[in-house]
Amino acid sequence: MRYFICFLLLATTCLGQKVQSFDVIVYGANPAGVIAAYSAKVAGKKVLLIDAAAQVPYAQQGLGGRLEVNRASIKGLCRDFFRKVGLKLGKFEAYEFDSNVGIEVLQSYLEGAKVIVWPEHAVISSLIEDNEVKQLSLQTSEGVKLVRAKSYIDCSYTGDMLLKTGYQARKELEEDGMGGTSTRLVYGEPTLKNIQAPVLIAGKNSDLWGLQLGQIAAITALESMSKDVAVSKVSPEEVERYFKYNPWMDGSRPDLIIDDADMANMEIIGHWNKVKNQPGSYGALHLQTNPLDELGSRIRFSSRIPLKGDYTLYYYIPAVRGGTSVINMEVYVAKTRYPVSLKLSPNTSETWVPVGNYHFDENMTGDLLVTQRGANGLLVADAILWLPKTK
Repeated sequence: MRYFICFLLLATTCLGQKVQSFDVIVYGANPAGVIAAYSAKVAGKKVLLIDAAAQVPYAQQGLGGRLEVNRASIKGLCRDFFRKVGLKLGKFEAYEFDSNVGIEVLQSYLEGAKVIVWPEHAVISSLIEDNEVKQLSLQTSEGVKLVRAKSYIDCSYTGDMLLKTGYQARKELEEDGMGGTSTRLVYGEPTLKNIQAPVLIAGKNSDLWGLQLGQIAAITALESMSKDVAVSKVSPEEVERYFKYNPWMDGSRPDLIIDDADMANMEIIGHWNKVKNQPGSYGALHLQTNPLDELGSRIRFSSRIPLKGDYTLYYYIPAVRGGTSVINMEVYVAKTRYPVSLKLSPNTSETWVPVGNYHFDENMTGDLLVTQRGANGLLVADAILWLPKTK
């Protein structure tokens, strides 16, 4: 009984307030914060998402309109976000949309994972012990609340939670372009063991990158708690392992994208031109050949990584004028060959086109051979996607 009473005393303050405990507390209900909270929640952690704003979630830094990005660099839940946006717009993926659609998708993450969200909760102070954040005091319309967690993620644009832990930015002088100098704040990595500020430290206020930064922070928190080490001790290789094998954070099968820049998984035969930095390409470039060029040009995308189960194969069509309306290809599941004649409508551009559905037994690989045969315009090769049926 004495130990039980001691526990109760430790769980309360002198004012009789109970301290609510979580595994992860995320501050900032912007895209980075939503994805961080969602990632930790679907990974099995007890998560609290807080924000001083009344209206959550929100986006302030360019989530919407037409986003010109290298799509090959987007991974994990950031990629999943653009697919969910696409579903709302009747497409597979969408990189041009109204910001309200983006907010609806962010809300669906929170609702789908049943994340606990407290709007109108501002961090006013913190308790620091042994170089760790132990507890936060939150100001609400009903008074002060006390919360604690094993790991803290500040996804705000201005470090609202981090600055309440005693953290101070470094001041540096820089030229102001008019012969004088001005002072700017430089934010270094937090020194406390269990707090991160991914958006502030990265200096990237774009909500687009926030989607990816939020997931990286959540993965870092998970690895930190699992190994009982400081967040700064989690290696980039450990984070990248999640993106490769568990990008959706729920243990479901990952998809597999092979871009034409991934030469280890490509076999190129014949005459192909590299078209670089063209808007609408999947990555930094795409390949194309003309039916008047050398006949017999072909290109092979090889998975090399074994696939298992049912997959849909997609072929990416970039923005290109004078493209062929017919692409003849051969799909290989292990050694079994499936010929396909892909018919494209005149307005097919910047989109994934389904090729077909295929089943893989254990340790089977998949190849796609694209040939110049029968092309009636520019033949383009950019990227392919193996999408498991469960995702």
